[in-house]
Amino acid sequence: MTSTRPENLMQHKVLDLALMKKGDCATVTGLASTEGAEALAIKTRLWELGFAAGEKVRVVAESFPGGDPMAVRLGNTTFALRRHEAAMIHVVRSDLHAA
Repeated sequence: MTSTRPENLMQHKVLDLALMKKGDCATVTGLASTEGAEALAIKTRLWELGFAAGEKVRVVAESFPGGDPMAVRLGNTTFALRRHEAAMIHVVRSDLHAA
């Protein structure tokens, strides 16, 4: 079994959560570097919600048309994220299904 410790996650291809589709599972590797007050506020909010390295996430729904916002499950909570917010969350794909 592959370890999901944060230091081992970087061995896999890192992508933005915004690129994931309904049903996809992933492990958070971190949050994007930001510039500007608005981007920093979004990054801080995401961190406070629990989008931290090592956390499992699953895309549970996408709005039609365009998939914005998307519903993302983190632990026992589902969050609606705009694509620009989800793009700030770096993840690696996982074959394991997040709860």
